[in-house]
Amino acid sequence: MADIAIIGEKTFLFDKLLAETGREHQFVKPEILGSPFLPRFRMVMIPTGFANPQYSRALSALRAAKSRIAEFLERGGVVTVFGPLVPEHDYEWLPLPLKYVGDYRNADLVPASDHPCTALVDAKAAECDGYLVPGGGFSTALTDERGRAVLVVGKFGQGKIVATTIHEFPSTEFLCWAADEGEPAKI
Repeated sequence: MADIAIIGEKTFLFDKLLAETGREHQFVKPEILGSPFLPRFRMVMIPTGFANPQYSRALSALRAAKSRIAEFLERGGVVTVFGPLVPEHDYEWLPLPLKYVGDYRNADLVPASDHPCTALVDAKAAECDGYLVPGGGFSTALTDERGRAVLVVGKFGQGKIVATTIHEFPSTEFLCWAADEGEPAKI
């Protein structure tokens, strides 16, 4: 069983980063999301640009897998999703309400909580491709200097949704936390 699934094509940089964690990982093509032949994962990562057809084919697959994503979370999985890289996005494929507004810029990161997911980035400033408007079930972990959410965490069932607009690779510390936090579940 791989600990981490990355939704999308295999890339050298993600492969190298995940190898540094020492965790087993697997790249999963979006069109096979929800396949009964996929193994169990502890964490599913959806990289930046998933809703922008210039970068990814994942959005239609995520919409089609909405109930499987909810089941994965119910059973204790962790979903980490980065910015969609479009002007606006409503994460209707997630079981908790969340909206995104695109606004690419360098932002000062302001802690809003001491949640372990803040280990996503080890910096006081980072490139952000927008901000989040979290609905019920989410709490804000990091904001930009204007008080807009750039990292949120939500609990659904036994699992967690970590959503961010931070346009940086996640730290190995974060990836290990998310893999440890998640329970093996089918997506």
